[in-house]
Amino acid sequence: MKTYKIIPTFLSVFFLVAVLITAVDFVVFQRGFYQYEYQKGKQAESIGMSKDDLMEATNALLDYTQNKREDIVVYAEVNGSQREVFDERETMHMVDVKNLYQNAIKARNILLIVSIVGYLIYTFITKEKLTSLLWDSFKGGLILLLMFVLVIGIWAFIDFDGFWMQFHYLFFDNDLFLLDPNVSIMINMFPSQFFFEMVLAIIICFIFMLVLIAFMIKGVEKLNHA
Repeated sequence: MKTYKIIPTFLSVFFLVAVLITAVDFVVFQRGFYQYEYQKGKQAESIGMSKDDLMEATNALLDYTQNKREDIVVYAEVNGSQREVFDERETMHMVDVKNLYQNAIKARNILLIVSIVGYLIYTFITKEKLTSLLWDSFKGGLILLLMFVLVIGIWAFIDFDGFWMQFHYLFFDNDLFLLDPNVSIMINMFPSQFFFEMVLAIIICFIFMLVLIAFMIKGVEKLNHA
């Protein structure tokens, strides 16, 4: 039976990775985050667009990624001329971004189902209390995942541009993400500082969710022992 003891730790890692993807999902689609970053970075002024048009273009990207619209075709006045905001290269890159996001959500859902069903089966076989098992495995999985997040966080803090490039090379099989700032509106909407602060926001959100889950598990465990 001792050989089975590692199973809950793996299940907790699956669950925590699902939580991490959920944190990414939550932060990435917060419109207020974009408005705050645009105001701070003065993207509308530097691109030559109105703030309303900039948010309309942003909403097109986010809705497309979430499969709420068919394309990212949007027109706006840029530097005094009416034009289509995103060019062909940006459009092709967003196809890759959308596929990555949709696959990540599918993976998140599968990991959640596997972890929940796995816990139920494990407690049924071993007769262990679910709350005690959740707390013990949560601690083990948390240590593993936090070590990973810490390494990623330190890497991103020290050399964000290098981290961000490697992220793209890992998840994309082409170089469509290499956009010319002299031509591309998209790269000027989202400079490296924007993504640095987004990654930081995701890490903070993830930690907050972990603390909340830990309090919930520990609270239920105490109630069961009361």
